[in-house]
Amino acid sequence: MTTPPGWYPDPGSAYKPKSRAQERWWDGSAWSGQTRTRGAVRGPLVAGIVGGLVLVAALLVGSVLVFGAGVGSGASDEAGTGPAPESPPRDDGSGGSGELPEEEGGPGEEGEVPASGVDLPVLDGWRHDPLAPMVTTGEYTCPGSESERCLRGSSVIVVAGTDTGSAEDAAKSDIGRFAKTAYSKGTYGGITSHEAVASEKTTVAGEDGYRVRWKIVNRTKPDAYVESLAFPHPSGSGEMLLLRSGFDIHRAAPPLKDMDRLAEGVKEGPEAGESGGVPGEAV
Repeated sequence: MTTPPGWYPDPGSAYKPKSRAQERWWDGSAWSGQTRTRGAVRGPLVAGIVGGLVLVAALLVGSVLVFGAGVGSGASDEAGTGPAPESPPRDDGSGGSGELPEEEGGPGEEGEVPASGVDLPVLDGWRHDPLAPMVTTGEYTCPGSESERCLRGSSVIVVAGTDTGSAEDAAKSDIGRFAKTAYSKGTYGGITSHEAVASEKTTVAGEDGYRVRWKIVNRTKPDAYVESLAFPHPSGSGEMLLLRSGFDIHRAAPPLKDMDRLAEGVKEGPEAGESGGVPGEAV
């Protein structure tokens, strides 16, 4: 089903807790540059009044897209820049340089829905989002937009697409898209280069998974580490999940080891809709 033109929660600012009131115009095929501040009455419940499931899906997309993330002590703030290559980098974890290609997609695109029945641990200094299996830390003013707020570290579990294949295929196909949406041009000036620092099998909640971790260089500092970790749902449903993590490379950011600790602490949790979670029918 094609999503009709209209105002939807901005997918380019949603990982910033204080930016959820911003909306962006969707022209029916792509996001435009037009944004507006959503009125007080247009909270999450408006989805049940205007637009039904399309707006609910769009709201959920908005809750997982933007990071200001980072690694802590020992991480370098140095980053090289250089001309972009003629061809875009591969998004399969093999590394590369140059800005990542523009991503297509719109409100409610498959693969952007927070997972249900699974949850993340809450480490010291982190907070848990009550609406999704997501933890965040270190809110600050975005380097490329003084009106928006970013995060030094964020991790969220979302549902992968239905045709992702193996965990390895899912992780490799997701990392480039995730990196671009997590560290967008609007907040960090765009990614100028990336290096694959990990591409390996791992175990999450007792399931065989696969992680791809990149170190990215942003046009506007800080640089960052991003990771897409795919694994089957521990319930045995066969559903493929993605644990997406983004950490700034900054002294105020959490240590990179927290990214591993979050993955190691993933466990089965309450179904969405329980304990104040997101209603499962919104998916």
